[in-house]
Amino acid sequence: MKIFLTGGTGYIGSHILAELISKHHDIIVLVRSLDRFQHTLGRLHLLEAQHVTAVIGDLSKPKLGLSANDYKRIQNSDIIVHAGGPMNIELSQTEAEQAFLNPAIELAELSEKIHMKKGLKQFIHVVGYMSPYNEQNATHNLDAVLEKAPPYEKMKFQADSYIRKALKPLGIPLSTVNPSTVIGHSYSGITEQIGGLSILVDAVRRNLMPLVPGGKDYWLPMVHIDHVASFIVNLVQTKELASNTYFLLDPKQDSPSIRSLIRQIAIEMRVAPPFGTIPLALLKSLLRLGIGKRLGIPKESMNFLVKSEFPVTSKFELERKNGVRTSVVPTTLPYVIADLDFRLSHPSSEHREGFVQRRRSKLISLEKENHGTPVIFLHGTFSGADCFVPIAKQLNDVNTWLVDLPGFGHSPRHHHPSLMDGYVEAVIEMIHELNRPVILIGHSFGGLIAAKVMERIEQQIRQLLLLQPVLHPIHAKYKFAGVTRSILKLISRSAFRKTLLKANDFIADGERLDHYSNYVIHDLQSARIRSTNAMVMSALTQVQSFQLKPELWNAQKVRIHWGDRDAAHHIPERFKHIDTTFIPYGHQYPLEAPHQVAEWLRQVLDLELS
Repeated sequence: MKIFLTGGTGYIGSHILAELISKHHDIIVLVRSLDRFQHTLGRLHLLEAQHVTAVIGDLSKPKLGLSANDYKRIQNSDIIVHAGGPMNIELSQTEAEQAFLNPAIELAELSEKIHMKKGLKQFIHVVGYMSPYNEQNATHNLDAVLEKAPPYEKMKFQADSYIRKALKPLGIPLSTVNPSTVIGHSYSGITEQIGGLSILVDAVRRNLMPLVPGGKDYWLPMVHIDHVASFIVNLVQTKELASNTYFLLDPKQDSPSIRSLIRQIAIEMRVAPPFGTIPLALLKSLLRLGIGKRLGIPKESMNFLVKSEFPVTSKFELERKNGVRTSVVPTTLPYVIADLDFRLSHPSSEHREGFVQRRRSKLISLEKENHGTPVIFLHGTFSGADCFVPIAKQLNDVNTWLVDLPGFGHSPRHHHPSLMDGYVEAVIEMIHELNRPVILIGHSFGGLIAAKVMERIEQQIRQLLLLQPVLHPIHAKYKFAGVTRSILKLISRSAFRKTLLKANDFIADGERLDHYSNYVIHDLQSARIRSTNAMVMSALTQVQSFQLKPELWNAQKVRIHWGDRDAAHHIPERFKHIDTTFIPYGHQYPLEAPHQVAEWLRQVLDLELS
C-alpha cells in the first residue's frame, strides 16, 4: 500500500509509523521538520527504515504547506491516515481551528483529487471518544451539542463532521477511529508523552485528590498506545471496508471506576487514598475560578471523566476478524503509573540517546543494543538506572543493562511482604527470564542485593562486581522511615549538596555533583520515590538485612571496588578475603568518577566468551 500519514512525529502517529514500517508499506509522512523526523526515527530505533519518505509541510496551511512536487506525489496514495494534531487540551479557539478544522478542509480536498484520479481506498481519521458524530448523524448539524465544549474538543469534532460530510458523497470509505485516553504500552507501560492520565497521576501524587471527582458512577476510558497503532494498521490491511466508527476502549463494566483508578494510583504512589467524593459539576466550577491553574489541573481535563457508555460493537467485530486486542491490561497499570511518575519528575531524558527502555519481568531497564553477556547494573538508594548512563556510555561495546529496582525510576514498587526479599526476588525473576549467565554489578544498596542474588542463583552469575557495597548496618538515625520521608520532602538542593560533601560521598564540588543533586531533588518530588528511599534506608539499619555467607563465595568470581574516603561505610572483616581495589573517592564515586569505574570494569569484566 502507498500510505500518506499525518502526525507521524506525534505520540500516536509515531507508533502508527513504526507499525506500518514493520508491515513493509510505502509511506509518505508529512513533517514540519526533518530534524524532528530523524529524532522520531531514532527514538523508535528505526534509523534504517526503508520505504519511508518525509515531506516538509504544515497541516494548517493551504495544500498542507507542501511544494508543488510533493503535493503531486502524495496524490498517488492508496490510503490517507490522518493522525495529526496537538495533544493540548488548553488550545485557544484560533489555535484549535488551525490545528483541526483547517487540516480537515485541506485533506478533504486532497482526498477528492486522489479519488478522481485513481480511487482512494480508505481515509482513516483519528479523532477521539467524546465526538458525538457517527454514520447515522454524519450529515447532521450538532453545533448546539458542542456549544459548551472547550475549543480543543469543539474544533476536533467539527473536523470530524467536516470530513464525514465531504467524503460521504464521494463514496470514499471512512474509518473514524476514536481512541479513549491513550496510556502507555500494554506490557512495558512506557509513555513517551506527558498528558492525559499523567494529569491525574500528578494530582494524586501531590495529594490533590482527597475527593473522587463525580464518584463511583464515573470512569476514565483508556487504551494502550500500541493497541491504537495495531488497530489502525489492521484497518489499513483490511480490504473492502465500509465506512464505520470505532471506539477504542473497554466496555464500562470491564473498566475501573474513577474511584478505583484513583485508589490504585494512590497505592502505587504511596499516598493516602481518597476519603470521599465531590460532584463533578462543583469541581469544574472551582477549577474554572482559577484554582485549576494554581494547582496545575486544567479545567478541561475533567471533561474526559464520563458516566456514559460507548458503542464497541464495530471495534469487537474488527478485532475478531483480525485477531487484534485493545483492552487495558490491569497488571500493566502499575508500570504506566510509575513511568508517568518518573517522567513528571524528570521531563528531560536526552542523555539516554543510544539506550532502549524495556520491561524485563517486573523491572524496567535501559539497555544498549549490543550482543554478548548481559552486564546488569543495580543502583543504590537516591539513585536509578539513569545514574549509570555515563559509565555505560564509556562501555559502548558492552551489552549493558541499567536496571531500575522496584519503587525507583520507572519500575513500580514490589508488594512482597519482606522489603529486602522483594528486591532479591525481582532481580532473580529477571535473570531467570533471560535464561542465560549474566554479569552482575551492584553499587551501595544495589551491591547488597546483587550479593544476595548471587547466593541464591550462583550458577547463573558469571561475575559479581561490587561497587562500594553496603555490607553492614547503617546509622540508626534512618531507622524510622516516616521521619526520613518527611525530611526528604523538605530537603533543599543546597542542603543535599552540603550533606554529600560533608560525608565525603563526593570528595569535590563540581559538575558531577551538580548533576547528581539535581537528579535527586527532582526524584524526591515523587512520594513513591521518597517512600521507597526511606523504607530501604530503614531496612539497612537492621542486622537481619545483612545475612550473607561470604565464606562460601567463589573468590574467582567476586571482586570489590572501594572508595577509601567513605566516612560512613567500611568492609567488614569477613569480606576481607575478597579481591578488592581501592581508589581515593567516597561512597558515590561511581557517579563522581564514572570514567574510573569504566576503566576498572574493562580490566576485570570476563567477556571473552561473549
